[in-house]
Amino acid sequence: MNKLVQFAFSAMMALVVMGSSSPANAKNVVADVDQIASVLQSAGYKAEIKESAEEKGNRYIRSSASGYNFTILMYGCDETYKNCKSVQFYTAFTSKRPPTLDQMNTYARQNRWGRVYLDKDGDPAIEFDLDLEVGGMSEALFLDNIAYWESIMVGFAKFVFGKE
Repeated sequence: MNKLVQFAFSAMMALVVMGSSSPANAKNVVADVDQIASVLQSAGYKAEIKESAEEKGNRYIRSSASGYNFTILMYGCDETYKNCKSVQFYTAFTSKRPPTLDQMNTYARQNRWGRVYLDKDGDPAIEFDLDLEVGGMSEALFLDNIAYWESIMVGFAKFVFGKE
């Protein structure tokens, strides 16, 4: 009987250890400035938290990858800029010869990821949105999306600066 109790105890401890390290129990990434900055920094990215000059309390992240700066903005937040629902990765490039609207439209038709447009200053811009509502996503999936963002941002920069 003693061996049966030992076996049961060992099996129970193994389940506890396995359960505590399983991805299902990991804390998901949600649209929270502090958490996202921490995840980025842990993965080796720069992540500087800034506050909007126009809207006190509205914070965002400035980061960079592959030599290009980008911003991560929070969307769908409550009146205190908390409990946000989604994030947007954004950058715009200043080029001596920016692409024409027709070239931008062609690029958009040929590239699935990222939304491109000419901003109010006529600079080519690209955005990438992530829905993090209803529990967010795993850190691994979030970092996979960061890799997608970096890839599309670099591809768009090559297009803008005529390096493709």
